[in-house]
Amino acid sequence: MWRQVWRMTLATEVGEDDFLSPVTASLVYFSVVMGFGYVTRILNNVFTPQPIRDYVADFLATMEMCAYFFENNFIFAHYGSLWLFLAVVVECFIANRTYLGASENPVKAFYQLCNREISPAIAILKILNQTLAGIASYRFAKLVWSIDLVSEHRGRFYETECASDLNVALLAGMAVEFGATLIDTWLGMQTISKQSVVDEILKLCNGSLMIVLGINLTGMYFNPAMATGHTFGCKGTAAWEHFIVYWIGPFIGCYLAIIFDRLLHIDVTARAEAEDKKKK
Repeated sequence: MWRQVWRMTLATEVGEDDFLSPVTASLVYFSVVMGFGYVTRILNNVFTPQPIRDYVADFLATMEMCAYFFENNFIFAHYGSLWLFLAVVVECFIANRTYLGASENPVKAFYQLCNREISPAIAILKILNQTLAGIASYRFAKLVWSIDLVSEHRGRFYETECASDLNVALLAGMAVEFGATLIDTWLGMQTISKQSVVDEILKLCNGSLMIVLGINLTGMYFNPAMATGHTFGCKGTAAWEHFIVYWIGPFIGCYLAIIFDRLLHIDVTARAEAEDKKKK
């Protein structure tokens, strides 16, 4: 597709086996995914009836985030851990400003259920909705791969099978996803810096570092919808094993994070306010 545009605009011949550089291809991929997600969320806020607006927003946000991580595998393969780390930080930083309050992870619905913020019926509906979004993200990614920017995109577009990302024993994989979710969820409930941007970046860096450290173990998703969209049905992991590692693990981690927060809660702003009151 891009070759035709290139020929028309630059009047330069481009062969069918000529590709863009990996970094250019990734920038185009992310721009298309981010642009589509942001525009559709704005349209959703304007035109979608209120009863289903939040569900549509969650679907779009989940599909977008899951689509990012297909390209992150290419970044990791071409440029290594450091650039993967930076890419995830930037993606999530932008997402926090363009998701317009939508959720991209079913763990949030489970968290809200545990805190009695939503009913079991709504929690199940939210989780199913985001699971479908995770599955749809593969089709969305294939649509972008069809532009044929690099040879890897072409390979993924025409692939007929996939391999599991679970490269450790079942219980070890469950522990990895469980531990990452526990840390990420617990840290998300804390305030570790008086500056909100610094607080946000520190939390994003923590999540990105865990992804880098665990990507060769389980894929390090700590997002059940994303794990399902990326690896469910792939060779090497049975359906029940996938469910235990990528669903049971994160949900247990989320539940324990809520309990752990009651035992150890950090809020530097509250501490500063208390100290100011003492001085007065």
